[in-house]
Amino acid sequence: MEIFSKIGEIVMQILLQLGANTTAYIQVVIFIVAITFLTTVVYGPYFKAADKRFQKTKGADAVAKDAAAEAKNLQLVYQTKAREVNNKIRDLFDAEKNKALKTSADIISQAKIQADEAATKARKNIDDQMKAADGEIAKISADIAQTLTGKFEKGL
Repeated sequence: MEIFSKIGEIVMQILLQLGANTTAYIQVVIFIVAITFLTTVVYGPYFKAADKRFQKTKGADAVAKDAAAEAKNLQLVYQTKAREVNNKIRDLFDAEKNKALKTSADIISQAKIQADEAATKARKNIDDQMKAADGEIAKISADIAQTLTGKFEKGL
């Protein structure tokens, strides 16, 4: 107990040297009561509200991260489906293009066949006309020759 009384005396001497009087103990008690009151009544609910807000925002961060991860997954699913649809469209386009190319090739080959047939008919017609013309030329030549021969015989 002597130690406490000596410590008390030393503290009092320090306080007196600092300019504090015997009311310092009363001021310390008032300070302790004020701190206790402020801590329990004012700061306690404030810190509880701050903790709750922190917990909620921490949960919101997790929800935001989950939403971002889900968005990435949905984006991957979308890209996969978009590629599938693009491939289907490309396959359909290629099939229709090949069908159109085959149809155009068939039309062109039929046109070539028809053109060849028309050219062959035209050549045959020309050949027939030339043969007929040759026959007519021979007949006309013979008629002209007979007429000229008859005229020469009469005139001689």
